[in-house]
Amino acid sequence: MSVAPDFRRDNRVHRTEQFRDTPRLDRHDMWAALGRVWDKVALWQQKRASRRVLRDLTDTELLDIGISRADAGKEVGKSFFWD
Repeated sequence: MSVAPDFRRDNRVHRTEQFRDTPRLDRHDMWAALGRVWDKVALWQQKRASRRVLRDLTDTELLDIGISRADAGKEVGKSFFWD
């Protein structure tokens, strides 16, 4: 007769109980997360487009909006992804 407990069986039961207590991701959460990703991608595209326009402005146009060529160069050089 064995006195030692069967750890494999106990561990299996523990894992089942652990998964039973974890919250599930419902459809609303999934669509909300997908919406946040979509909004982020749209923001990146908007930044990318505006920086391209800024890059193509002449010195006179930059002066009209109060930005120097150096400031415009710094802004254009930024990554659309990280900021």
